[in-house]
Amino acid sequence: MLQAWALLAFILPVVVFSSEIVFDSQNVFTDTKNIVLPNTINSKLDDSNATGLEPVYPESWLANLFYQSLVGFSVTDVGNSACRLQSNLYLSHLKNNSYWAVKMSDSWPRYLNGLLIGNTHHMGVYDECISVHHPIQGKYCLSTIELQTSTNENFTQYSKDEYTSFDNAWQEILGFIDYGDRYNRNVIKLGVCIPEACTSEDLEVSLQRELDRIFLAHQLSTQVKVKPDYCNTNISFFPYDTGYYLTCICIALLILVVSFSTAYHLVALRNVRENKISQVSEITNIFSIISNGKELLKFKKNNELNMFNGLSSSLMMLIIISHGWIVSVAAPHLYPRPIEEFFQDTHNNFFLSLSNGIDPFLFISGYILYTIMITKFRKPGCNWFQIPKIIIYKYLKSLPVHITMILLTIFIIPHMGNGPLWANKSGLEANKCKQYWWTNLLVINNFIEGEKQCLFAGYYISLQLQLMVIGIIVVYIYGKNRKIGTGVLALLISASLILPFALTYYSKSEGITKFNISFFLNLSESTRSYSYHFTHLYSKLYVRGLPFYIGLLSGIIVEVFKKKYIKMSKTTTIITTMVAFGLYMYVQLYSNVFYQRHRDYNVMESSLYTVLGHLNTSLLYLWIAICQTTSSDYFLEKYLNKRFRILLHKLSYSIYLVNLTVTYMIVSSVRTSEVLTSGIIIMKCIYIILTSLLSALIMHLFVDAPFGLLINRVLLGRSSRKVKND
Repeated sequence: MLQAWALLAFILPVVVFSSEIVFDSQNVFTDTKNIVLPNTINSKLDDSNATGLEPVYPESWLANLFYQSLVGFSVTDVGNSACRLQSNLYLSHLKNNSYWAVKMSDSWPRYLNGLLIGNTHHMGVYDECISVHHPIQGKYCLSTIELQTSTNENFTQYSKDEYTSFDNAWQEILGFIDYGDRYNRNVIKLGVCIPEACTSEDLEVSLQRELDRIFLAHQLSTQVKVKPDYCNTNISFFPYDTGYYLTCICIALLILVVSFSTAYHLVALRNVRENKISQVSEITNIFSIISNGKELLKFKKNNELNMFNGLSSSLMMLIIISHGWIVSVAAPHLYPRPIEEFFQDTHNNFFLSLSNGIDPFLFISGYILYTIMITKFRKPGCNWFQIPKIIIYKYLKSLPVHITMILLTIFIIPHMGNGPLWANKSGLEANKCKQYWWTNLLVINNFIEGEKQCLFAGYYISLQLQLMVIGIIVVYIYGKNRKIGTGVLALLISASLILPFALTYYSKSEGITKFNISFFLNLSESTRSYSYHFTHLYSKLYVRGLPFYIGLLSGIIVEVFKKKYIKMSKTTTIITTMVAFGLYMYVQLYSNVFYQRHRDYNVMESSLYTVLGHLNTSLLYLWIAICQTTSSDYFLEKYLNKRFRILLHKLSYSIYLVNLTVTYMIVSSVRTSEVLTSGIIIMKCIYIILTSLLSALIMHLFVDAPFGLLINRVLLGRSSRKVKND
């Protein structure tokens, strides 16, 4: 019966509120007056038809033009003499059908397909190209070709949302408009196999010249770009520098220490079983996998925070899946139409509404911080000198895993794979960390532009630590003086409501950070700022603190309810949780309207939703905290207070920092475009989750747990096993 009520709580809101946010593909209702907005692009098309003007398209199709340009292409007539010699050798042997030369020629495509449906990557066979070693080494390069018209005609005025069977196919290419929910039709990524002596610049010049010869005759122009990190041979693109060897030595020493400590602990345990005298030293206890594993498996069922810890671990699984989806969207796809339809379907699309996905974690952090710290600060002997000590302790505890991931990203991960995309993807992350690692250590990386941040997901660590500092100060003040503490907290909540509204209103930005196809492609390339909203509103302390502050407020409210012994019946908690979840889903799914095409921008709507989107999540979790406190048998408590969920919660910090890097490594290793069927998506999610959990477990046992205990021992001067890990 309880499971039925729980299931109904999740299904009912969607049924009740789904009719409230149904959007027609052409007509969108933006306010209570039901103003119907026209399709402005289609209206331009109607105007052009009314004047009798017709666009002039090339007679030959795009794939034919590419074939004419590429069928006899080779890198020739460039300034690099070594390249000219190897190219001439390649061409002479190709005429004689020499095995090595034909392998190079056979490894990349000439006639491109899928151009109309959005297949942007035509990669050929990477391994066939680089497997050529004699008499020359094959080099694989992935070039980017952007297609435009060489006339001044604006084909976008003839564009449609959907084309009929007898529309001209060229319009889909020349009239492409980036709505954010489609892959570019006018950008092609083409894999080419060239001799090793030829550089990316040589290929760029030769390919540009050859394409111009064919395309300009049809009033089309191309712009070719070949980045050096998109050209690879069988030799690693990245140098084995001093940093690489030092990092390898540190990792080897750590593995040696952990292995020795674990082996020594095993011997000690065997001696105990044989009634022999044996003692495990403190340092052995700290680095032993046995000790840290036992600590990881510990489970205290009566801990009142278990429900929120279990909720946090459950949400972390959603984070892993979301990160996997983010990276996969930017990967090569043979048939990307299902992905485009996913982003174009704005009817109750829950994944489009996850731009505030970190809000639950911020709320839980604030709630747990208050619950743990208020008792400590109310002790008579506690003074403000405790504040910097706690802050330093929390900061130092966050460093080992964070520093390890930065070192791995810069020096180790680039050498752990290969493929057409590997050097570029891993190189981008490595270069960002080489330049901006100090922002992570100074806990300010969430204040720099998104495309410059080392460890893209690392912004949350800085945001969390910044809020933690504020939260500790607020809790201390409240513990010493309730009126002043309440006033400070009210001021912070008010500022967190006003600032996002004001910034959105005056910048005329969207009400949410739109995580669409264009955003993920920009994220993958790191070529420009992803969006104003992401750069200035998504990760900044002064606009993301609302859930955290309401988490602190929830701790105060729950404390009052406990003192007054306020109780609610089981039925009341279930019904009210259903209603709260229904309201949450309504506000959450309303964000889908911002993904609608041809929808007039409403600054007041966007400004209000910037605030309501974050307030919405906070109020739901506030009510959950109240229900847990006032009910002796809360149904979510039974579901979330489980040993496995608490185990995952202890791994959550490692999971968060590891999972995105693991996902990047998996996706960046692809050799060709893929088709995402439902079965492949499920299997890919399972693989990413299991790989992330295994990597996080290794990170926890080898880095997080031992160095956390070492910090306890050095900083607090206590036995490592006597200090609780908050």
